[in-house]
Amino acid sequence: MISLNKLLNEGTLDKIFHLDGILIVDDEKRNQKDILSDIRALPAITVVRNVEMDQDPTSRYFRSEIQIKIDPYPYVKQDKFDSKITLKIITDSIRSIPGVIGFKEQGTPYSTEN
Repeated sequence: MISLNKLLNEGTLDKIFHLDGILIVDDEKRNQKDILSDIRALPAITVVRNVEMDQDPTSRYFRSEIQIKIDPYPYVKQDKFDSKITLKIITDSIRSIPGVIGFKEQGTPYSTEN
């Protein structure tokens, strides 16, 4: 007999999750290009699109909007996928990258069929 949790996890394999947010980095501590590379290296992240925003010329912080696509397969494979928990793990991981001052989700994460 197949468990309901296993069926739900298998159903998520056909979905890609989208997470948008505002990323604030300290460009003096670390190059934004390197930070974006670290974000792309996080498990399950397949695409990171960076959209520059208007900057405060007096601030050393650089703000941009990032649009992230997440493939849940690495978590499903380990039977550890729960969309809310997994997205929180990913946002916490982004915030912990050296040079990241903050990351704030914009809108509600959503999923689409791949």
